[in-house]
Amino acid sequence: MATASPVWNNQDTPHAPQKRVRLASTVDCRLEMTKLYREARNGRLKIEDCSRLVNVLALISRSFVDTDLSERIAALEAEQ
Repeated sequence: MATASPVWNNQDTPHAPQKRVRLASTVDCRLEMTKLYREARNGRLKIEDCSRLVNVLALISRSFVDTDLSERIAALEAEQ
């Protein structure tokens, strides 16, 4: 017997394919966060769903920052 996901129930599962969001930089993540915020403020997205999605986007954004910093440090160490 299959159980429902604790985060998304079967009624929330979209039937049409979802548009793929470009998340290639911290700017892309920020733009998507602001889009989600506006959707939640306008009642098109539940606040709790918005919060979960924005938290994931924040983690993705942080990984870009961490990767960029580690690459910069490696480049500086290579110069010395």
